[in-house]
Amino acid sequence: MNDIVKYSTRLGVQTNQEKCLGFSDKQKFIGFIWNGRDKTVWLPHQKLLERIDQVLIFLIEVRVFSFNKVEVLAGRLNHVAYILLQLKAYLNSIYKWMASWHFIYAKRQAPVKVLEDMEVWYNTLRTFNHNRLIPTREPVNIEWVGDVSTSFGIRIKIGCLWSQLQLYNNQPTEGRRNIAWLETVAIRLGILMLIHKDQIVAGSNLIVWTDNNTTLAVIENKKSGDVVVNNEWKIIQSLIMREQIDLTAGRVKSGDNTADALSQGIKGTHKDINRVLFKIPEDLAMVLYH
Repeated sequence: MNDIVKYSTRLGVQTNQEKCLGFSDKQKFIGFIWNGRDKTVWLPHQKLLERIDQVLIFLIEVRVFSFNKVEVLAGRLNHVAYILLQLKAYLNSIYKWMASWHFIYAKRQAPVKVLEDMEVWYNTLRTFNHNRLIPTREPVNIEWVGDVSTSFGIRIKIGCLWSQLQLYNNQPTEGRRNIAWLETVAIRLGILMLIHKDQIVAGSNLIVWTDNNTTLAVIENKKSGDVVVNNEWKIIQSLIMREQIDLTAGRVKSGDNTADALSQGIKGTHKDINRVLFKIPEDLAMVLYH
């Protein structure tokens, strides 16, 4: 550990050498506590409570805030996002708000978008598993590919496992049943497939292959401008944080998408023994069926 401290200091990273213990499994570094033996990292409990209180203040719509107060919050939440990568996208609204602050000495009310994003931060900080596994940066290819069709439904293939879900003809449309929403739902169902088969390895970074630009953008940005798609992605993010995994998008040509046939209702050579019949979430039970 002493060697690491010396090296980080040479790189210009400010490090308090008194807080680093040469032979301890637990080390405090850049504001987090790291356990090298268990490969876990967490924010000190008192700091976490402070962040929750700071976010809660911003949820009071009638309050006005100074530029300095907003800037401090943005910096502190950006620090927390080092261990909650999925929440990085929910900082954009704060930075946009700061960029539009022409008179920095004037106080302003928080925009609606900031309030919505702070609600996500508040709920997550109160409920997430505080002891996080240090994530693997190298993505793993488990041959996860999905495809959708508005005329039939969703098909997901992960290795030799596969699932095929059909749309009800009389299900309500209300912004749903479009390709962008279905493609995003396919990601959630893929995670549920892995959970059902007990194939989730905490700390892993999984590649999701897709031929859809919206899906690529959502996975990369971890957020969507489409309200319906974004609401679905919030559900996915809660699953990702609960299971302590991350997703990386990979592009596949439509002609090479092995899930294409099943999304049209064609089973092909896929074996029934490899079909995954998991429980469909309640909010999708009136939309899709196995």
